[in-house]
Amino acid sequence: MIVEHRGRRPLIDPSATIAPGAVVSGDVEIGAHTVVLAGAIVTAQGAPVRMGEYCVVMEHAVVRGAGRHPCHIADHVLVGPHSHITGAALERRCFVATGAAVFNGAILEEGTVVAINGIVHIATRCPASTFVPMAHIAFGVPAKIYPPTEAPSVHKLIASLGFTKTVFGFDSGSLSDASAVEELCKRYARALAHHRDDQVL
Repeated sequence: MIVEHRGRRPLIDPSATIAPGAVVSGDVEIGAHTVVLAGAIVTAQGAPVRMGEYCVVMEHAVVRGAGRHPCHIADHVLVGPHSHITGAALERRCFVATGAAVFNGAILEEGTVVAINGIVHIATRCPASTFVPMAHIAFGVPAKIYPPTEAPSVHKLIASLGFTKTVFGFDSGSLSDASAVEELCKRYARALAHHRDDQVL
């Protein structure tokens, strides 16, 4: 499904393949010979998505430009099934495995590999050929790799950067505060309501 969002239509190279059941929406450019498989979503929600040549976006992956964070994916990048890339830059020959997540403002330099369920968190820079092991967390500039057992300490570091400000544009303090979550949802719902005017092409 190709969708016009906020007056912007995707530009898809004629040699690219968009499978039935995939969604490409808004200010998106997809390069030559790139493939977007069934159930995947490539969407510009306030920021553009630019994808190079010979990329593969596998089933049920999400690639999103969001808020003030465009998403740039260079040539020869694989985005695995059920993975999630929002507002990040991936240089050539990166591999993002099944279930991995790459967050706003992250940069994966050439040849970075994020293994199954790995996380590259906000404002992180992975130097060339970084390897993020299964279920591990990359955070910082340059990235430091944390095992899952150190997640609580990573949460504190991320909170100090202002996670909700970076991701949602709203400084909520702490998401453990239910009223902050309520306000965040109200603001985010208002911003995303522009989708009511989308046009399927």
